Amino acid sequence: MVQKRGRGRIMRLKEKYPGVFSDGNDYYTLNADRGKSVYGERIVTIGSKEYRCWEPARSKLSAAIHRGLSKFPIKKDDRILYLGAASGTTASHISEITKREVFAVEFAERPFRSLIKISEKRENLMPILGNARLPLQYRHIVPEVDLVYQDIAQRDQVDIFLKNMGFFNAERGVLMLKARSVDVSEKPKKVFQRVADELSEYTKIEQTINLKPYEKDHMAFIVKA
Repeated sequence: MVQKRGRGRIMRLKEKYPGVFSDGNDYYTLNADRGKSVYGERIVTIGSKEYRCWEPARSKLSAAIHRGLSKFPIKKDDRILYLGAASGTTASHISEITKREVFAVEFAERPFRSLIKISEKRENLMPILGNARLPLQYRHIVPEVDLVYQDIAQRDQVDIFLKNMGFFNAERGVLMLKARSVDVSEKPKKVFQRVADELSEYTKIEQTINLKPYEKDHMAFIVKA
């Protein structure tokens, strides 16, 4: 347990999950690029260390924590495949939790440039420009992983997730599902149930978390192979 000063009082940070700290309200990871934020998040200094506030409105995994994530899916020795890393907001926090590699796959070139910049100060964050539908594209770079984390707003996002979990022999997975991307004409509740049924054929669902009010029509699925 460590302390920080804020607004005239002493506050405490306690390790809530492996590599994730909390003051009872917000969550933080240890900043790998001292003095710099990634997406405008708050930074607090405690002695010789800096911690980045993990904003739930900007990161679906932080939103899941705030919404009652009971068992944190990431371990400090996990090798992770991150699909849909975008500009690196959540990936940057994950890379500060695990000591091993985070292989961050992004298809669009514009956010990928930001991802590369962030990775320059995070030795374990490995940006890959590629299509998550085609894991053979990056199989020569990515070995077997412990966990697949996916945040891709595509109609076939469940198929992409299961394909990569199997391809890289992942024992655990986190799927951030956007219902409207799967089927815009169907009610999100029905989409969530259909996806749960599909995932249950191949994985064990440990927890589902509705990300409202941070994300509309989003559900986090925490699974084991």
